[in-house]
Amino acid sequence: MKKKILGVLICVVIVLGITGCRNSKKEVETEDLQSVNNKIIEYFQTNGVKDYDNYTFNYVDDEHKVVVVGLLDNSEKEQEKFKKIIIDSNLIKFVKGEKLIDEIENKNTIDLNSFIRTYNILNVAESNDEKYIYLTIRQFQEEEVQTIKVEKELCPNIVKGKNYEFTIKPNYRMEDNILSIFNNSKILEIKETNKIGLEQIQDSIS
Repeated sequence: MKKKILGVLICVVIVLGITGCRNSKKEVETEDLQSVNNKIIEYFQTNGVKDYDNYTFNYVDDEHKVVVVGLLDNSEKEQEKFKKIIIDSNLIKFVKGEKLIDEIENKNTIDLNSFIRTYNILNVAESNDEKYIYLTIRQFQEEEVQTIKVEKELCPNIVKGKNYEFTIKPNYRMEDNILSIFNNSKILEIKETNKIGLEQIQDSIS
């Protein structure tokens, strides 16, 4: 009888130990994910994309515990190049990205009214300049994911996972994708919205 009780106690201790280790590992992974994601953002903030133009976006996927990085050429060779130049981590998941904007040679200013686009915030990260933050955003029913730099004062308490309406004033001709929109416009306002799905405001840019 004593042997049985002792055996049960040993099993309980082992189970609790394993559970505790898993919980601790999960917490560490969450911190590591954010650290890896921030290092990628810091690299491109400092160096731009001239030295590495194969990059399209990055964000933390909390559900799957990975940092998702989009590459135009998602070959093994380019993945290794990214790791060598920017950061090498087994927490990175590489996915195929798309080049959605060509360089605009003739940026003639045109007079267009402002418009509103609603985006879901996938990630929020600080920048080296305290006046700005980095937002990783995606539009409802669209696959494009991009990280953009915005003035913090436009929405100082912006929260990851929520939807926000961006009021945008075009400065130049643009294509209908996130990169083109935010490269060729001025953000006038960012405000939280409770609208979901097709209720969201997605104005035309033309």
